[in-house]
Amino acid sequence: MKVVIFDIEGTLTETNAVDSDCFIRSVGEVLGIKDFETDWSQYQFVTDSGVAQEISQRYCDRPMSGALTKAFHEHLVTELRGQPKSMFQAIPGAIDFLNSLVKSRNYAVALTSGAHEASARYKLETAGFEIAGLPLASSSDAVVQEHIMLQALDRAARIHQASFSEIYYFGDASWDIEASRNLGWKFIGIGSKIKTDLQFDDYTDPLAIQSCL
Repeated sequence: MKVVIFDIEGTLTETNAVDSDCFIRSVGEVLGIKDFETDWSQYQFVTDSGVAQEISQRYCDRPMSGALTKAFHEHLVTELRGQPKSMFQAIPGAIDFLNSLVKSRNYAVALTSGAHEASARYKLETAGFEIAGLPLASSSDAVVQEHIMLQALDRAARIHQASFSEIYYFGDASWDIEASRNLGWKFIGIGSKIKTDLQFDDYTDPLAIQSCL
């Protein structure tokens, strides 16, 4: 059995813009920081928890307490829930492609997100994905992306009670490529932000994508 692990934001859902807007507002309102770097690739750990902690340390010279971290994530989810549902769309073909893998006996499927779990689930469900029973790991589990990815892999292995012959990771950003390379996983790119050997604009040609698995 092979395992296919998907990043969520920008890979399954077209939510990068609303994510960034809500994150920036939450940093301003919860951390009180209005002027900071918004090129997320410039941060060491490109997860909600990792970026927020680095912003707090870099611009205020203080670590985020547990209470402040909790308040930040709650505010971020509230911000997301306050946006029009039209802002949360699935990447074309993503729902059908994901469902086809879930139904197949040849693949295990897992999900990862650099966002907090509540945020990730809200985006998926609002975009129309049915994710009940799918293993999901997020920045609620770890700050470092590779650790999140390994957590998703472990949860998939526990559910299927199997080890996997091959591991594939779908992502949309440079840090997804780097994390996959660090773990030795096979990478498939989605969208136009990155250039990699295996890359598709979306999931509207599922047979072509599946031929890469």
